[in-house]
Amino acid sequence: MAAIDPYQYIIVEHQVSHRLTVCILRATKVTKGTFGDLLDTPDPYVELFIPTAPEGRQRSKYLNNVVNPEWNETFQFIIDPNENNIMEITLMDANYVMDETLGSTSFNIGEKMKIGKKQEFTFVFNNVTTVFIDMSLEVCSSVDLRFSMALCDEEKLFRQKRRENVIEGIKKLLGPKNSMNAPQSIREVPTIAILGSGGGFRAMIGLSGAMKALVESGVFDCATYVTGLSGSTWYMSTLYSNPEFPTKGPGEINKELMENVSYNPMFLLNPLKVRKYLEALWKKKIAGQPVTFTDMFGMLIGETLIANRMNFKMSEMKNKIHNGQCPLPLFTCLHVKPDVSELMFADWVEFSPYEIGMAKYGTFMHPSLFGSKFFMGTVIKKYEENPLHFLMGVWGSAFSILFNRVLGVSNANNKCSMTMEEELAQIKPKHLIGNDSSDSDDESQSKENGYGCEAAEAEEESQRINQDTWVQRMVKTLFSDSALFNTREGRAGKVHNFMLGLNLNTSFPVSPLCDLVPSDLLEEEDDEVDAAVTDPDEFEMIYEPLDVKSKKIHVVDSGLTFNLPYPIILRPQRAIDLIISFDFSARPSDSSPPFKELLLAEKWAKMNKLPFPKIDTKVFDREGLKECYVFRPKSPMTERDCPTIIHFVLANINFRHYKAPGVKRETEEEIEIGEFDIFDDADTPYSTFNFQYSNKDFTLLHDLMEFNTLNNIEVIKDAIIESVKYRRENPSRCSVSLSDVEYRRLKKSFSFDGLQSRRKRQAAEDLLK
Repeated sequence: MAAIDPYQYIIVEHQVSHRLTVCILRATKVTKGTFGDLLDTPDPYVELFIPTAPEGRQRSKYLNNVVNPEWNETFQFIIDPNENNIMEITLMDANYVMDETLGSTSFNIGEKMKIGKKQEFTFVFNNVTTVFIDMSLEVCSSVDLRFSMALCDEEKLFRQKRRENVIEGIKKLLGPKNSMNAPQSIREVPTIAILGSGGGFRAMIGLSGAMKALVESGVFDCATYVTGLSGSTWYMSTLYSNPEFPTKGPGEINKELMENVSYNPMFLLNPLKVRKYLEALWKKKIAGQPVTFTDMFGMLIGETLIANRMNFKMSEMKNKIHNGQCPLPLFTCLHVKPDVSELMFADWVEFSPYEIGMAKYGTFMHPSLFGSKFFMGTVIKKYEENPLHFLMGVWGSAFSILFNRVLGVSNANNKCSMTMEEELAQIKPKHLIGNDSSDSDDESQSKENGYGCEAAEAEEESQRINQDTWVQRMVKTLFSDSALFNTREGRAGKVHNFMLGLNLNTSFPVSPLCDLVPSDLLEEEDDEVDAAVTDPDEFEMIYEPLDVKSKKIHVVDSGLTFNLPYPIILRPQRAIDLIISFDFSARPSDSSPPFKELLLAEKWAKMNKLPFPKIDTKVFDREGLKECYVFRPKSPMTERDCPTIIHFVLANINFRHYKAPGVKRETEEEIEIGEFDIFDDADTPYSTFNFQYSNKDFTLLHDLMEFNTLNNIEVIKDAIIESVKYRRENPSRCSVSLSDVEYRRLKKSFSFDGLQSRRKRQAAEDLLK
């Protein structure tokens, strides 16, 4: 990196890696010994093994009955030049029963190889056989990870194109009477984000209603980003994967969604379907990719919501945004550690059609590479891009952890029943990640196979039997009253660690987005935030780094730390002016304060020195439960980078009396339709873990959020006008250049010194009075 980014706590030190190319040419006089040669002519092959390299075991094909074989096979290894890289070269004889070692030797790569020079080496075995190998060593000139905190070029280009559409969208939304309040140039266009929380199908259906209102009112055309977590990502996936969107709007798409969720999920667990799912997972497993129950859950979610496009890839969503015609969708999950609570440590992983990565480390990759094997920033084994349904399973994996609650299967031994939300809140790291030893390389087992290379048919038959056994075992487990329903071991998603082999250095920069004032002046405000959250140790270890030595990482539902995806949208480089947030999180009752998740987001932002408006929870005491709340920076001119937040909550208030904004309910039937609770009803269909909605229940929730959104369109318009005005006065709102950081720090320092002097003078005058 050319310079340290002023927001980055952990700097990825990209070390140079080497690519070793090995061409096994030929061998002469291959022998099994005098007695062995009398019994059988050798079937030789050569095996290469570098313990310090991932994918470090490779071997040539075996040649039948040849004593002077010619292979001419080429293999490549990515190695760390700082390691003592020793390559083991073994000459083998293929047999039906057990392959036989004919000779072995070691080769020190660092001592005998020179960068940029191709060399031929000969290796003699048993004083008779000679193997000829060409080798070359070169510096990896390019890597497959992008090391930067900046937005990728594709997103930057998207933002430019999107602004041109947004300026027209705002003009249309505000209308001719408000034309002077609309942007007059591209520089005055605010960056607006729509945000959806987790909450299972409740969140998905609620967002579907809100999105219908946003699209039909024109607000959707004013947004640059749509961001989701858990259940909201499922609706975003349904919307953006639909081949007819945006020509076909949410109104029609939501009708299809209503039919899809009207069926019992147990329908998807008939033996034929389950076998199909498990056979697909078996193929993934034998290819060398980790497989957990999250894979299975993703298939079930996919079959429910996007059954006719199960092969759809997230990168294909580019077609919906390449001309800036729609907001850029952003999805999220967490990377967690096996031995640490996700409430204390979690890295936020962001997903877009352009790239996937972690802003905390400034490491990103193309979506097609997520799940592939990396070493030192370079792909060493590429797999096919994961289908969208796998990612949907990861994004909502909290439900795979408590899959028994999804299916309505109860534990007969549990006499003291907890609510589903209470059970989810008690998830610990050990519930997410089983004590498996699958962190080892899968290919390392190949040498210990119980059969020889010649036994191709026997090997295929063995794999078929293993597959049958594995599938049968999984089917039996799935349909029996077993640990699958009574424990949560091994439920987290698992992928190969794309940061394997990188070096991480800790940095403690001062964000230019945080006022440079002494900490004692901030203690009172911080104490208020800490008192509002349930766990004072929340986020305690967020500055700790990922384990770059672990070969696999665990990825889980972001709602396990807090239920709003603010960390993704608060990246300073995105420079968000206005956030329209929809919170569908569970509450103890309909009358409970709806700020728990928002307060956690505020605390996270403050710990990361990111601007966030003060969440005044006393507004609930003053104004009671409302459909939405607006939180603005106290002083926009001093808090110049702080976004405004419109916080929509799931509440049935005016919808009880109005069937549309300004249109009262009149008939008894209309009044009866509006009389329902979300959380107070003991038999509510809107539980977090309800995965089957009748058409009636779907329509009520959908129409409620559509109404709540339309009922507050003027609130959204006013906030957009404020954002345009602010952009007009501050056209260059956010910068991450080091020169800008120094300027703003110096300016703030002078302003703070002046403020202190004025305070001292005022205190002296007060004493004289």
